[in-house]
Amino acid sequence: MPEENRPSSNIGSLRLIRNRVIQGLFVVLPFFITYVVVKWLYDAFYSIALSPIAWGLRWFWELEGNDSPGVKILLGLCALGLVLWVLFVAGMFFRSRLHQFLDWFLNSVPGVSNIYSAVSNVFNALSSSTDQQNKFKRVVLVQFPHPGMKAPAFVTGECTDVDTGKKILSVYVPTTPVPTSGYMLLVEQDDVIELNWDLEETLQAIVSGGITVPETVTYSATPTINISTKP
Repeated sequence: MPEENRPSSNIGSLRLIRNRVIQGLFVVLPFFITYVVVKWLYDAFYSIALSPIAWGLRWFWELEGNDSPGVKILLGLCALGLVLWVLFVAGMFFRSRLHQFLDWFLNSVPGVSNIYSAVSNVFNALSSSTDQQNKFKRVVLVQFPHPGMKAPAFVTGECTDVDTGKKILSVYVPTTPVPTSGYMLLVEQDDVIELNWDLEETLQAIVSGGITVPETVTYSATPTINISTKP
């Protein structure tokens, strides 16, 4: 090899090593972050619920000082079963008068109401996501934030213009990289384009900032009217 070609060859080798390390980081990080989050949730659940219940069962059954593996497994299983039973019983009071009273009471306490209402709204949205699933499966393209640019949006509802009788779509335009924040727009049915991406592909493209965008898109398609089957 000529002497003058060695520096460029070394630089190319260093770039290859750097790229491989970065690619390896992208492979390892999702697994590592998932492990950290799951471990944190388990540790929090164990310290808040399982450990105190297991300690109470050990005291109730007079098993202090008995640290055999069988006893630990038995206490852990009993503690988990008791937690599941409590959750099952609590589920029986979902939307009951007792639940409504506690909800009203916590929403009336200054300071606590702000935290409780925010957390409650999140879990209410999650619990109703199954009933509303079909409303978010339709993905369209709308002109946003100004004509000449288009953004993916999820159709969330329909209404009718009182003056023209045209169908107006209520769409949600999520933002990158956090799709839980976005804009609610009212758009004429004739102005939207049916997107050839499904819900999962659209969310992945939004969260990744377009890195995982699908290979094809119905960007220049002609808007079509979706005829509703509702009476």
